[in-house]
Amino acid sequence: MTGWSYADQSELGNTNPLQIESIVLTPDPPEPGKDLKAVITATVTNEIAEGAYADVTVKLGLIKMIQKQFDLFTELKNRSEWTLTADSGSGAPVTPGPVVLTFDGKLPREIPRAQFTVLVRAFTVDDDELATLDFKVNFMK
Repeated sequence: MTGWSYADQSELGNTNPLQIESIVLTPDPPEPGKDLKAVITATVTNEIAEGAYADVTVKLGLIKMIQKQFDLFTELKNRSEWTLTADSGSGAPVTPGPVVLTFDGKLPREIPRAQFTVLVRAFTVDDDELATLDFKVNFMK
C-alpha cells in the first residue's frame, strides 16, 4: 500500500447518525513535516448534541503509539484549525443535513518511515455509535 486509505467499520452500516461520504487529504499522500488539510464531507441523520466524543488510537503494528479521547465540540471551539460547516451553523447541536468538517495542521517532521493504523471511534453523548473509521497511512517511501 502506498499513501493512505480508510474504511468505515460501523456496526450500524447506513443507519449510522454520521454518514461519511468522502475524505480528501491535501497533500495526497500525507508527508511528514508538511501541512495537512483534511476535508470530511458527511450527512448527519440524527442530531448530534454537545458531549459527543471520539476515541482515537494510533498504532504502529501492534504497538499503541497514541490513545486519546477528544470531546468533539470542545475541539471545534478551541482549535482554530477545525471548522464545521453545516446548514444549522457552527457548534452544538448539529442538526440533520449535510456537514463539512475541515482540519488544517502540520504533521511532525519526526514521523517514522512506517505504516500506521489510526482507529477513530466516535460516540454520541449517550455513548451510541456515531462513526467508526479505520485509517491506514503509509509513510514509507
